Amino acid sequence: MRLSNLYVLIIFYILIGCKSQENETKYYPTQSLNDEIIKLDLNTTSLDFREIKALVSRSILADRSVLVEIKDGRILKKIYPRIYTEMLQRNLLTITSDSILIDKGYPISELKWILIRHYTNNGKELRYPKSYDRAYVGISLELNETGEDLKKSLLNLTSVFDEVNLEVKDSLELHIYFDTFRHAPPPPTKPKS
Repeated sequence: MRLSNLYVLIIFYILIGCKSQENETKYYPTQSLNDEIIKLDLNTTSLDFREIKALVSRSILADRSVLVEIKDGRILKKIYPRIYTEMLQRNLLTITSDSILIDKGYPISELKWILIRHYTNNGKELRYPKSYDRAYVGISLELNETGEDLKKSLLNLTSVFDEVNLEVKDSLELHIYFDTFRHAPPPPTKPKS
């Protein structure tokens, strides 16, 4: 009897050990907006940020989603990026590889508390969203930055967002927009009469 119990325990521990080795998958946001998906591997792509944003834009116009998968330890992060569309500027928090472009600007190391403010503002501050379901994050890199640079920014953003989501204890969603708006030339000045 003891030998059979020992076998059962060994099998039980093997099954538990195998299950703990499985990867976890997280989605940003929780699902794709379209049925047809184009995968973009940031490790192997030769596209720069301008070309990546153009790919996302063309795909969305054709009713397809771009899927960016990133491995972060044992977590597989599946990101469905969007492009900047008509939305209130206060709903979009724009970050670069080293800065947060809100108020007078912050270093990227301040991302956690800025994200907390961004998602929990509830209309208190004018430059932040009225509610968490209108909160979006834009990544705006230099136009010639690589897929590897984008991957670093996405890993940092998703990791910090996951921490914020645990602290806030709400079911927040991270909608990521690829934004080149800050690179657009200013509008022409009106000629003096």
